[in-house]
Amino acid sequence: MNLNIPVRSFFSFEQSTPSITEIPFLHGTLGGWDKANLLPDLMALDGKDTFADVYLGWNAGGVYLGVDAKGAPGLEVQPKRPLNGDGIQIWLDTRDVRDAHRASRFCHHFYFLPTGGRSDGPVAGQARIRRARAQPKPCEPQSITVASRISKKGFRFSAFLPADILTGFEPEDNNRFGFTYLIRDKRLGRQYWTADEPLPVAYDPSLWGTVVLS
Repeated sequence: MNLNIPVRSFFSFEQSTPSITEIPFLHGTLGGWDKANLLPDLMALDGKDTFADVYLGWNAGGVYLGVDAKGAPGLEVQPKRPLNGDGIQIWLDTRDVRDAHRASRFCHHFYFLPTGGRSDGPVAGQARIRRARAQPKPCEPQSITVASRISKKGFRFSAFLPADILTGFEPEDNNRFGFTYLIRDKRLGRQYWTADEPLPVAYDPSLWGTVVLS
């Protein structure tokens, strides 16, 4: 019986991510990203192709995310139910507790829609994590800076999560955090980093990878 469990879910992953200073990519061009901030392609471990490059960066001010999806997009977003439609989701544990199977107040779940907001602009927000022992303080959506650019050849998206909405984010004292992502597009497919359904990756931090702040 094939349970469709990804091979990579049986391994632990650790990725070094450099700090960044300039942020021109928040204009939607992604021109400011260094290749050193590109997350590795783990889909290949399961014999699957990726359609998006995902970048991650940080500094004392917060965490930066970049997505460069290639191919004609078929984004079907649901702004009123953002977790049900297409878009980008990330999970982040500022304490990187590898043996915890339930989220703590240091675990965060954010969603991003490249379109669907005011004037068809991007949307961002925070979601509660199911079965969590405690939830972080929810943030105001406007505290997240987002930019996107959509064309017939793909879409590009950038976001900045300020440190004050990331409970426990203290890079001077703790240089690692747990992380994973999910990207969905009706036409391009489904891309994820460490694990996917049917595993409980949406609320089990032990299934996330580790990002080392370098």
